[in-house]
Amino acid sequence: MQNERFLNLLKTKINKPMSPTLNLLALAVFQLLPLSVSATAATPTKDTRPNIIFILCDDLGYGDLAVNGHPYVKSPNIDRLAAEGLTIQNAYTSAAWCAPSRYALMSGRYPAHYFQKSLRMDAAAPNLYHTLKSVGYTTAHFGKWHMSGEGADVPTAADYGVDEDFIHNGKDEGWTKEERDQPHWRENTTQRYVNLAIDFIEKQTATESPFYLNLWVYPTHSYIDPRADMLEPYRDLQVDIQDFENPLMRDFLTWISTQGDLEAAMRAYCSDVTELDNQIGRLLKALQDLGIDENTLIVFSSDNGPPPLGGVHNRDQLAERIQARPTLINCVGSSGPFRDRKISLHDGGTRVPFFVRWPGKVPSGKIDSETIFTGVDLLPTLASLVGADIPKNIDGENLVAALAGQSTKRAGPHYWNDRPGWTTLRDNQWKAHLQKGKVRLFNILEDPSESNDLSQRLPERASHYLALLKAWEAEVLSQ
Repeated sequence: MQNERFLNLLKTKINKPMSPTLNLLALAVFQLLPLSVSATAATPTKDTRPNIIFILCDDLGYGDLAVNGHPYVKSPNIDRLAAEGLTIQNAYTSAAWCAPSRYALMSGRYPAHYFQKSLRMDAAAPNLYHTLKSVGYTTAHFGKWHMSGEGADVPTAADYGVDEDFIHNGKDEGWTKEERDQPHWRENTTQRYVNLAIDFIEKQTATESPFYLNLWVYPTHSYIDPRADMLEPYRDLQVDIQDFENPLMRDFLTWISTQGDLEAAMRAYCSDVTELDNQIGRLLKALQDLGIDENTLIVFSSDNGPPPLGGVHNRDQLAERIQARPTLINCVGSSGPFRDRKISLHDGGTRVPFFVRWPGKVPSGKIDSETIFTGVDLLPTLASLVGADIPKNIDGENLVAALAGQSTKRAGPHYWNDRPGWTTLRDNQWKAHLQKGKVRLFNILEDPSESNDLSQRLPERASHYLALLKAWEAEVLSQ
């Protein structure tokens, strides 16, 4: 009876008939719900909650994987995550560059509230680490941090609720200067982080305690300088710019070819993705060997669109940077069918790969082309999944039904403002940009490259979104 009541409640919340898969996930979630929801529901225990691993890449573009259409990249292990799990095609970061994007993922808040002014996440405010620890999770963070700014008073990872860490770009840097000065240090970081992750998982498996692990890796952030063995799978690669469907990408690669060796750059970039893929393969094998594969939920994504920073609107500036640091030319990632790259609030800067795998719980091979899932939604969604209280005063939405493959409509638009003078929203099929007091309007489903501004053709809709954008700026940017 209690199960039926919960299922009926969830049906009401999502206002749609429930698929058989959603019924199964709903029942799984029901077993995790706190006693306040059901007088007869079991108290959540370490035996019923999944382990959670969040793999976050650094500047990996939407089109940088074989499963997302890259013509050259070999990524069989990441492709396997998609094949054995859920792909959310309309997944976005909540900012177009590293620090605010990561803050949004961990806080559930728009960076525009205050973070982008200080670049420091408030250690006293709710975050995903503390939320999961409240229901018995042990937490770890291995890899890039970039959420707490600089200075002597910067909080440590432990201050944010991290039980075990080895971080870069944060207080208590894990790497020594001598290590960072070694040849190919950047290319070797992923192996070290995966080693640390496997060690942590082995310890947690022995204690039978659920864990939450952030594995935030370096690829494909500049500057890429691959080892010889990394390049081997691509030694015979010949680039044909016409292999890329997006004319904007073809234009970018054509320009890159005027700055240096395009084929060498493409081989370097593809090798970086494949090295990442190899290390993820090691992690997946470890989960199987430890017998916890089916009780581990994996989320795979990226913090923003592909690099290089600086080349979105100013190629003269980018040319100067390539001349100063030649390996920057290796940043030839793909944003798929979208416009622009990292830093831009067009979809090329914020649309990212997003795969969720949990064998037996999340549907295998499901592609969700309707749900709009953003960075700020991660906290409330995972909190709901494990029966933790969702913090108040956050911007993210609980989209746990989407993890079962039930396409879910957002309650309202998602907003961006991490670029000076540029505010953007996505609302169903509509994308609206506010710059210099003027609005641009696009139907992102019909025009993924945001090439056909509809603001003059649809003045009433454009005015509607202009009013929303201005109201949001007045409320949020004034804080």
